[in-house]
Amino acid sequence: MSRNAQPDFSLTDLKRARAIGTIYSDGPTIVIQEPVLEEILEFAEHGRSCEVGGFLLGEVYGDAHSFVVIRQFHPAQKALSTGASLTFTHETWADLHRRICQRHPGEVILGWQHTHPGLGVFLSGYDLFIQRNFFREPWQVALVVDPRRQELGFFHWREGEVKDCGFVCADAGTPARDAGAALQLE
Repeated sequence: MSRNAQPDFSLTDLKRARAIGTIYSDGPTIVIQEPVLEEILEFAEHGRSCEVGGFLLGEVYGDAHSFVVIRQFHPAQKALSTGASLTFTHETWADLHRRICQRHPGEVILGWQHTHPGLGVFLSGYDLFIQRNFFREPWQVALVVDPRRQELGFFHWREGEVKDCGFVCADAGTPARDAGAALQLE
């Protein structure tokens, strides 16, 4: 899904934002609203014995797709899961697109999330296949959560490959010009 980015966003527009991990300037900066991250972590608790996942929705900003702002999470419905795999079915995709049209018009599919129960935070060969084939836009991201180890990590496209990265966690309130100025890009 290709999308023209909105030009009007800056980290200095965020209210109570904090960088977690390394933020790279040669890949999209991931911004997630704190309530959405909390929703994902709560959902991930259902994935302690088998993988569960869902979709990250929001908006892309900047001329070079330099920011993705995650404002919604949609759990994957009718996905097939085991202890070490998650498959999005045709019904999963149909439900996602129906949900976007009904409840989140204008939101973009920014990427996906899934759990690795007890395995750690990484992208397996199958996960990379999914990213390369279904989330191949330069601004599309992945989030892996290990609910047993209480770890999480984001991955984005950088230098033509999918690599781990930091992210910015921001308050869902109205943007304010006084926050985020201390955030540094590598």
